[in-house]
Amino acid sequence: MKKIYLINMVILIFLLILLVLFLVFLNKKLSGVPIYDKLKIDRNQLTHIKSKTFKINKKFIPKIQDLIINKHTLSKCGYQESGIYHMVYTPDIYGFRDNHMELYKNTDVVMIGDSFSFSACTNQPYDLKSQLEKVSKKKFLNLSLPGLGPARQTKIIKEFTNETNFDYFIWIFYEGNDFEDLVSEQKKIKQNPNAFEKEQLLNAIGATQILKSKNDVFVDYKKLIELQEKFPEKKIVDYKWQNEKLVKIKIFLAEKLRGLNALIKFFRNYNELLPYKEYDNVVNEMSIYLNNKKIKKKFIYYLPKYTRLANKYKKHPEVENLNQIKNLVRLTANKYNFVFIDGADFFHNRNVPLNIFPYKIPTHFNETGYKLLAEHINIFIAK
Repeated sequence: MKKIYLINMVILIFLLILLVLFLVFLNKKLSGVPIYDKLKIDRNQLTHIKSKTFKINKKFIPKIQDLIINKHTLSKCGYQESGIYHMVYTPDIYGFRDNHMELYKNTDVVMIGDSFSFSACTNQPYDLKSQLEKVSKKKFLNLSLPGLGPARQTKIIKEFTNETNFDYFIWIFYEGNDFEDLVSEQKKIKQNPNAFEKEQLLNAIGATQILKSKNDVFVDYKKLIELQEKFPEKKIVDYKWQNEKLVKIKIFLAEKLRGLNALIKFFRNYNELLPYKEYDNVVNEMSIYLNNKKIKKKFIYYLPKYTRLANKYKKHPEVENLNQIKNLVRLTANKYNFVFIDGADFFHNRNVPLNIFPYKIPTHFNETGYKLLAEHINIFIAK
């Protein structure tokens, strides 16, 4: 009896080892480009930054008057992005980023999207709007904000461009979360039909300027603004990068589990998950509005998420699932006479797709990314 038990245990252990080896192999096979092996940071630069760390007052809790200095808004986002630079921008009267008020009367192009087209944690002149103005020689009114989904984007365009004269409209769709945001927004609309009226939109815009985290390391904001004035290229340097160890842990886990995560997603039925009807409705609503304003040059730019670009194989299961989203957006764009611009293929086909992100890790775009994005968009609006 004891012998049989031992044999069964040995067999079970052997099978478990085989299963683990198979999962390791499968994870590696499905993981795509192995970019997480090393955190590519200039160590000399990081040492220099840490050696100049400010004295930190841990009791300091940021308030709105500390974040808006001389009409600048400081977004303390560097820890989650480059690890070094924060963002400083000038809100317009409504809270949108870096728009002169005359643009609400006359502009060439109106653009909207989420944090990518807002250019999260990228300062002028490297942000998307500045890069577009440079290559196109056109004026841009950018109404993008972090966290916006297609439903709120549509409401914002209708509320804030009603009196605006413009010729081009660029709607940036981010495949990473725009459909998730849309589903969430539709639930809010069902609960409250007036959820996205102008007053509520203005309150939401103002809220994005206030940092509420008490777990952050607080710095001398006024000193950062003084540094900002010394740097005409708007690189706001923070001398403390608090999360290096945490970032390394996240990168390690992401590398080891990325392939299995893709496998799990492969078994989800994307056709059932995609909000076909909801997206069709908001694109139709936007189209009717633009048609009434006689805007004929309207574009939907399809922006890829990091995991698509990290997978070098286009037949990868997660890429195939993302392609279902892309096909839906393409068909809807064509249905309502928007020009569909395939940014997914554009960025995926580059020799080094991931160099558009800081250190090639999952963040928003870096300066290179926004430069390439602006040049790609300009090809279409220049026709």
